[in-house]
Amino acid sequence: MIADTTLRIAGAIALETLALVVWNVGAYSPMELLPRLARLRRDPRALALHLFGFVVGLVFVAAATVLLIPAVGNAWDSFVPIEILTLGVALVLDFFVGNDVRRLLRLPTAES
Repeated sequence: MIADTTLRIAGAIALETLALVVWNVGAYSPMELLPRLARLRRDPRALALHLFGFVVGLVFVAAATVLLIPAVGNAWDSFVPIEILTLGVALVLDFFVGNDVRRLLRLPTAES
């Protein structure tokens, strides 16, 4: 039981890390993000690519949530704190290995 719960939480962390890798959340400051979004309006291909990445990230987060539901069992009041914890760990992992994973997957990084 404990091993199953641990593996589910680890899987949720991995899926949420993949979502953050696809979304590349830490690459741009909010002041850099607004002009980039304005430029996307003029490039339909880039807009479609970014929307596809957003949907892929949502699928990863949904899969992580579905994987995490059996880990909490009947303790629904602990679901949100566990989900926040897994997302926080995923943010830390994205900070440490996100650019390397993006390079391996040939996704755009902040440096490129």
